Amino acid sequence: MNTPGGHLSEEPQEERGAPGSRDTGSDEPSGGPTDRPSGTYQGDESVPAHDTEAGQENP
Repeated sequence: MNTPGGHLSEEPQEERGAPGSRDTGSDEPSGGPTDRPSGTYQGDESVPAHDTEAGQENP
């Protein structure tokens, strides 16, 4: 019986590109690094606080 993926060989590094080259930082599947604005995200970054005791809500 064949092992799944056993017939496949690893692709050479030159076919993969430079290390990290696949992570463009883009939100689009084929987008590049220019598709995402630089800097920090200016959105709702707050996380609601919760009391440490179960069953109590924040005032």
